[in-house]
Amino acid sequence: MKVTFSPVALSKVFYVALNNRDVEVAGFLVGRVSGDHVLVTDSLWVGGRGGRVHVELDFDAMAKVAGKLEEDGGDEVIVGWWHSHPGMGADFMSATDIKTQCVWQALFPYAIALIVDPAEYEKRGINKRSCSLYKAVSSGYEAIPFDTMLDLNELVSAGLRSIKRALEGEVKFTLTQKEKVIYKERIIEKTGEIIALALSIWTVILALLFWVLS
Repeated sequence: MKVTFSPVALSKVFYVALNNRDVEVAGFLVGRVSGDHVLVTDSLWVGGRGGRVHVELDFDAMAKVAGKLEEDGGDEVIVGWWHSHPGMGADFMSATDIKTQCVWQALFPYAIALIVDPAEYEKRGINKRSCSLYKAVSSGYEAIPFDTMLDLNELVSAGLRSIKRALEGEVKFTLTQKEKVIYKERIIEKTGEIIALALSIWTVILALLFWVLS
C-alpha cells in the first residue's frame, strides 16, 4: 500500500491537536483510492474530544460525513481516521486503537489510522514520535510509510476544497450534545480560526510552490 498525504490534511490535524493539547482529539481522513494507492486530501474534525488518554469516534458522525461527501458529487471518500496522543508519542497504537482500526478495516480494507503527538511536534517537528501512520495486522499493528503531495494542481485543488469545507462550517457534522456544547462555547472564536487556518493552508501551498520552482 502506498499512502500520500496532502500538506493541507496534515496541517489541519496538527492545528486541532495543538489547540487541544490537554486531551485526545480525533477525526476523519478524506481522500481517494486508486489501486493500492491512498491519497489523503483532507482531514475533518467534528468536535470529538476525549480524556487525557482516550478518545471515541462517533460512527454516526462518520455516516453523516460520508453522506455529505456523496452529496458533494466528488470522488472523495473517508479513507481512515486520526487521533492524538498528547505527550505520549505517536509511535505506538494502544489496544483500544487497534480494536478501533480493526472495525475500520472491516468496513473499508484500505482504511488507515494516523496518530500525532502535538507536544513532540513542538519539540522536534515531524518524526515517528510526532506523526505515524498505521494499519491493523494479525500480530497487532504495523507502521505504514507515507509521503507528501507535491503536484501543484493537486495541492491547490485540495486547499480549495478544504477552505470551502471550513467556510461552510464543519459544525454541520456535529451530532452529539457534548459536541454541540463544545462548538457553542467556541463559536465566537470560529471566524478567526477559519481565517487563520485558510492562511496556514495557503502558506504551505505557496512555500511548496516556491520550493518546486526554485
